[in-house]
Amino acid sequence: MNNFSRRRLAVLGLTAVLSLSLTACGAQQPSQEEVEQAIEAGTLTIDDALDKGWIDQAWVDAYQEANSVPAASKMETNMVGDFTTSTLSGEEFTRDQLGDVVFFAFLDPDAEETQSFYEALAEGYDGVVENGADIVVCTKGESGNELFADAPFPVILYNDSLKAAVGGNSGMVEDEETPNAASWYVNGSFLSAWYSTVEGEDLPQSAAAFVEMSRDSEFQAGDGADSGAAMVPMG
Repeated sequence: MNNFSRRRLAVLGLTAVLSLSLTACGAQQPSQEEVEQAIEAGTLTIDDALDKGWIDQAWVDAYQEANSVPAASKMETNMVGDFTTSTLSGEEFTRDQLGDVVFFAFLDPDAEETQSFYEALAEGYDGVVENGADIVVCTKGESGNELFADAPFPVILYNDSLKAAVGGNSGMVEDEETPNAASWYVNGSFLSAWYSTVEGEDLPQSAAAFVEMSRDSEFQAGDGADSGAAMVPMG
């Protein structure tokens, strides 16, 4: 196993183990698709999935081979470019105001499930900050933004400048079937899978894992900031 794979597994090992509803009810085991999504999202470790018999060693070998992308390449591919937008209160907000590690959420305030997503972010916010990270919400709607009136974190507008900055990831952000999408932004790039739902209690531990990752020399920001590529939706 190469160094990148070891570090990836170490980060996954710091995140909370997925609580799938099927297993919680003592019913049939989760599908392989659900297991793969949980591993990609960082809510289930490969070792735990192996122990439970949800995957086998052949799957692990194939997965590690397919995901042994050099960290520098991943950083460059998913880099966020410079942008200028504004907060809901009208103040200017640019990429320079983002921290090194941010849970960057793009939310549709008119979607039915956005209330619970937002509440989960608010619930986990203090723990995220305590662990050295931050949360930023980008609203994709012109109406319904009163939902974010008391947000403890910045809420910014999704404008043309920000759309251009996220590059190919705009396809994930604007997917009509996924009204809410979030990813961990680390040293200038989207480095985690995309989440369509989130649990507030899991966010602080995830923050700690990505803060640790951000300190690794392999995950330091590069010079490129003009391209992007959508990742698989998770959650």
